[in-house]
Amino acid sequence: MYTGKQLGEAIKSAIELKGVRKADVARAFGIKPPSVTSWIQTGRIDKTHIDKLVSYFADVVSPEHFGIGSYEANEILFNSYKVPLLSWIDATKQLDRNTLVETNHIWVPTLRKHSNQAFALEIKGDSMEPEFTAGDKIIVDPERPIKDGCFVVVCENNNKAMFKQYISEGSYHYLKPLNNRYPIIEMSNHITICGVVVEKFKIYI
Repeated sequence: MYTGKQLGEAIKSAIELKGVRKADVARAFGIKPPSVTSWIQTGRIDKTHIDKLVSYFADVVSPEHFGIGSYEANEILFNSYKVPLLSWIDATKQLDRNTLVETNHIWVPTLRKHSNQAFALEIKGDSMEPEFTAGDKIIVDPERPIKDGCFVVVCENNNKAMFKQYISEGSYHYLKPLNNRYPIIEMSNHITICGVVVEKFKIYI
């Protein structure tokens, strides 16, 4: 990992690329804004913040941006939080967490601690573009409450899961793709909500 001026410059450019303020970064890390300024000026950062530094800026830079070597997704653990990457078929099942731990699943890091039933999925296709593109990984928590406008993973008649935005208008409930080339689906008794999308994780390199 970089140190000194090189790390300070890397942090500064990551903040600019993400389009956030130092105060926003400080809030995310639970520190005061002057501490972020110190990171940039001195290139010194507490080791307890390194994993979160990488995960917080993962949507704009890769770990190599901070001088951290490449890694396999199932070998790194940000903030000690991780969830298993499931297939879209397995997402429709209530899989036992202990079974997942014992099998050879890839694990995806998360910024926050979620329920024990949370899992990750890799986006396929373009129905949720431009916000979600093929290859992005979404974190899904089956225990989160469903609200109008949230993103959900659903299945119909126990088939492969689908990813859509949940829209509630009075007594009518719909599943909306963000890409308007795809049709809106009206909720029915045949559709089951598998979980609410709470995070997106992306690696560029």
